[in-house]
Amino acid sequence: MRITVGNFLFRTRNALFPLLYLTLFLGGQHVSENAVAMLVAGAAIALLGQAIRILTVGLDYIVRGGRQRKVYADSLVQTGLFAHCRNPLYLGNLLMIIGFGVAANNPWYLGIAMPLFFLGYACIITAEEHYLLGRFGDSYRHYCAQTPRLLPRVAGLYQTLDTFAFNWRRVIVKEYTTLCMTLLVLVLLASRALNVDARGWQVSGGLIALILLACFAVRLLKKSGRLHAGPLR
Repeated sequence: MRITVGNFLFRTRNALFPLLYLTLFLGGQHVSENAVAMLVAGAAIALLGQAIRILTVGLDYIVRGGRQRKVYADSLVQTGLFAHCRNPLYLGNLLMIIGFGVAANNPWYLGIAMPLFFLGYACIITAEEHYLLGRFGDSYRHYCAQTPRLLPRVAGLYQTLDTFAFNWRRVIVKEYTTLCMTLLVLVLLASRALNVDARGWQVSGGLIALILLACFAVRLLKKSGRLHAGPLR
């Protein structure tokens, strides 16, 4: 059952998951004495998650975005951050989900969306593990025995970071949409938490416009072929 649900969510996550993020902004504006502290703490957690995603993509990228919207992997990558955690991209996603929840302090998101996110990713990970076990067999069993599923193994992390050349071009090409989404959500949450006035919303609007412009520019460069990630594993 979890495998079936995971495969369905893997195919539809780009459409369904953004709907859950909308619950961050449901209901009235919740302004409290600790709103700024929660905003700062939540933003730090979310940016940590984004940093993990950037490191994952920049160090040793794995082609696991799916093929024809199905779970797929052309090789079993066990280096880069994948040497410390089998699902570093999903770890980054979950930290971002938690961070947004802390920053927003919205009961709709905390009570409904966040549990659904956790359940959804648990099912997707189960579906991916089922596929990888069938494709790579004993190699994947050995990898699972040596590498944690989500909580990363810290030992040897400095050596990993020092050994691998960081591919910024690949990060920009592969991660720009997620990074833009993270920044947009944080700007909107900051505007709500700080209860900004009309001038403050003008500043927020300017930041949002810059983020969207940067995202659009990267997309154009990518589509034109002038910006590419280079060879992938």
